[in-house]
Amino acid sequence: MGRKANQLPFWKVGRELRRFVRQSRAAPGALASYLFAAKYYDLALAGKIRRTLGEVPASAKVAVYLIYPNHGLQASHLRSLGYLASKGYAPVVVSNLALDAADRDRLLPLCHLCIERPNFGYDFGGYRDGVLAVADTISTLDRLLLINDSTWFALPGRHDWLDEAEALNVDLAAAASNFGIPRVDPAQFQSIEWNYRTTHRNFHFCSFALLFGNRVLADPGFLRFWRNFPLTNRKNRTVRRGEIGLSKWILSRDFTHGVTCDLTRLDAELAALDDARLREIADNLIVPEDRRMLEVKHAALQAAPGRQDLIRLILTGVARQGSSYALADFTINECGFPFLKKSPVWLSRESSDITLRLAATLPGDAGAEILAEAQALRRARVPEFDRPA
Repeated sequence: MGRKANQLPFWKVGRELRRFVRQSRAAPGALASYLFAAKYYDLALAGKIRRTLGEVPASAKVAVYLIYPNHGLQASHLRSLGYLASKGYAPVVVSNLALDAADRDRLLPLCHLCIERPNFGYDFGGYRDGVLAVADTISTLDRLLLINDSTWFALPGRHDWLDEAEALNVDLAAAASNFGIPRVDPAQFQSIEWNYRTTHRNFHFCSFALLFGNRVLADPGFLRFWRNFPLTNRKNRTVRRGEIGLSKWILSRDFTHGVTCDLTRLDAELAALDDARLREIADNLIVPEDRRMLEVKHAALQAAPGRQDLIRLILTGVARQGSSYALADFTINECGFPFLKKSPVWLSRESSDITLRLAATLPGDAGAEILAEAQALRRARVPEFDRPA
């Protein structure tokens, strides 16, 4: 007799038991981190921060641009800063690594302030120092942008993101969001029902590009969120406390919000594609760190699926991985989305190959610059990707 419909499969039971044990063991450290990590940073590490005034004048619009230049300052960093300044933003560069004198000198003409800090707390640790650097005037600002270099930004030939984000005329404009739908079991991708919503418990606005308006900035709770933010060097906790925590703070108030990459009608938008393009989107589904989803993707595509199965496969990839990763081909080429995630370049060979193919389609000198950076990242991080099999 088969397993009852409401009975958990053995692998799920084992997974939940292992998760409980891990959480139980980690609880004391997690509590200490929650209570004391920000205080430890402020007392013991903040004294190591170096601040250098740049040449861009102050503005009522500020962009905190977080960088991690572990392979040196790149041309795309400078191009992104030039773009931000051209839109009237005073860039506050926050580097999670100390800069050499030459890189610092290249940054200063393009920013209002350069902050070099200890690499503690991932992107939200860096954002925190950037926000606190403008704390005295934050309630009077028209806009505050938080953006980081986990993506190539302002892709050539695509939409002008700041124009789009400002045109939404909301209190928080995000580039994208994640997890507005439960993560479907890959083996059951054919059963997915697309109902994307902000009320899902893991929903969050992606932290790689967040634009806040004055109503948020004038709320004392916004600055309090950053001052009290529980820093940690554990990525999953940073996501939960940072991306998810900040999103829930926004959603729990009467702030308006929107995204430039809206997923609510993704199923209908995919259905509008012709057969060849739909198959291409499925082939280019980026699944860098989800072994089970990748196995299902390969098996499903080898079985010559019909249109509905292709759509459901793509939707399942987005539900599990997030659109910024999984759906890059569609968002960049169908939607004009001007962001391309960097980490797939080194997370797996297949995701690296797809990302490089997408980068190769970007036009002009800026496109060539991005492709060259992607190729250099691949060689530096995973040189075996380019060795003969």
